[in-house]
Amino acid sequence: MNILITGATGFIGRRLVQRLQQPDHVIRVLSRNGRRAGSLLGVPAYQWDCRTEDVPGEAMRDCQVVINLMGENLGDGRWTEARKHEIYASRILSTRKLVAAAPDSLQTFVCGSAIGIYPGSGDTLYDESCTMPEQRGFIQTICHDWEQEAARIERNGVRRVSIRTGVVLGQGGMLQKLLPVFKLGLGGPVGSGLQWLPWIHIDDIVSVFANAALDSRYHGAINAVSPNPVRYREFAHALGKVLQRPAVFPVPALLLRLALGEAAALALNSYRIAPKRLLEELGFRFKYSELGAALEDLLGDKQ
Repeated sequence: MNILITGATGFIGRRLVQRLQQPDHVIRVLSRNGRRAGSLLGVPAYQWDCRTEDVPGEAMRDCQVVINLMGENLGDGRWTEARKHEIYASRILSTRKLVAAAPDSLQTFVCGSAIGIYPGSGDTLYDESCTMPEQRGFIQTICHDWEQEAARIERNGVRRVSIRTGVVLGQGGMLQKLLPVFKLGLGGPVGSGLQWLPWIHIDDIVSVFANAALDSRYHGAINAVSPNPVRYREFAHALGKVLQRPAVFPVPALLLRLALGEAAALALNSYRIAPKRLLEELGFRFKYSELGAALEDLLGDKQ
């Protein structure tokens, strides 16, 4: 199986490359820094800047699976208009070009998405059957348009999967940003602490992507979150407990909005999401379905 992965040097991508490196698979990657990616991952890597270049033909040749993880980090600072454009284009334009360059050999197209496609407020539990509102904010617009671009590949008879990812817990991402504060005993809930946090362990999200690439039962939109979401205050308490530190210092919502502007929505929105299709249709078995066990695995012996 010839598998092409974009965004392979990222948080999820690095682990996914390792998971898929098997004798019967040939892994290639696309990266803005092909030389660095090849050295880091030990697989053939091709230079590609999706903003200015077409997809290299050699990378796509005889490819059966494409896994698209490309996208600028949403959590890096304020969302200026220029930054919004970068975030949007990195997802939409890369997907559009990959779909346009798909070879006849392509059988499966797995693309990133996010739980931000759902309304980010309240306690309502959403699954994949949720009807999306016509009026959308920035995060919803990105996710909606991203999935629409990926779905175009289905016109070619290619199986398409859009993985709606929650907050991934692992050695990187949100957890890495929080650890210094919590280790000092200065951590706590964000805002009211009542908003829902849809989390997933890095091992489980990598398994979802690997399964989506290789298992023909996976198709369409799939929520990739733990079956047990928690509120932010529960998350802060659990993290403090694993680190053996107090977690009682809240971050006021107003302060966060002053610091990050519109980007504060990433922490203040409330997403109570169910992985209905993974559990009921696909029989996926989570390695870490409880937050405490997930944090212990990641941090219990690393204090």
